[in-house]
Amino acid sequence: SYSFCTLLEGKHPQKKKMSNQPVRSTTASGSGSAVYESERAVEEYLQFHYGGEKCMPYSFGPAGALDFAQRCGKICNKFARDDRKRVAYDIGCAVGATSFELSKEFETVIGVDFSHAFIAAANTMKEKKEMPYKSTEIADIRTPHTAVLPPDTKPEKASFRQGDACDLGDIGEIDCMVAANLLCRLPKPIAFLHKAIECIAPGGILVLVSPFSWLSEYTAKENWIGGYVDENGNAVESAAECSKILSPHFELVHRQDEPFLIREHARKFQYGVSDCTVWRKKEA
Repeated sequence: SYSFCTLLEGKHPQKKKMSNQPVRSTTASGSGSAVYESERAVEEYLQFHYGGEKCMPYSFGPAGALDFAQRCGKICNKFARDDRKRVAYDIGCAVGATSFELSKEFETVIGVDFSHAFIAAANTMKEKKEMPYKSTEIADIRTPHTAVLPPDTKPEKASFRQGDACDLGDIGEIDCMVAANLLCRLPKPIAFLHKAIECIAPGGILVLVSPFSWLSEYTAKENWIGGYVDENGNAVESAAECSKILSPHFELVHRQDEPFLIREHARKFQYGVSDCTVWRKKEA
């Protein structure tokens, strides 16, 4: 058997050391980006990505918010053209569930995340097809579970690397880019959108999923894409501002609300609703 840290460290000695100090939940406002290197964050996200009904033990809970990562991948698979299923990038991939969903349809899938701990966990899921984690019930009371890859995924098609969504470098021409609950956690979100414009091939898609929950600890206010009131007292909406940036280069082909649920413990959850838009790159 393997301990949590053994699974993370065994084949990835180059990764940044994961914090095991007491930290706030990833659902807490004001946590900052460092929280995503913690053991608690990895376990919360293993449950978020692979826990399914284990995340919500109450029959009256919002079951439609479960399996968010898989739903994001399914949207990509649905709207990608058959002739544009060569290379997909999952930016802000966390522990990999969206990437593995993409592996059902795309020839090559690359997951990128700023968190070394998340990438190590995603690689463990790829190599071992499972990973143990503990779910918090109340305070220090925790229940062991195992995250398991669905049998119809093709993990051999997926690879994961640590990287900066605002500085992806030369990734060539790609067919799909998905960014789920990422944009409002970037220091330079416009730089990310410009990279999507640059690298997505004509006919390819950008799937942008965001609750637009801008916070200054992640993004300086001058870099927010909407979410503020201008000097004339007018509300500047994030979806409209994203559209201004993307519309000259993409066609909006679909828009829907996507709920998500992150469990902090058995009696406390973060429920959110992200704006999901699918953009198809215009033909040259």
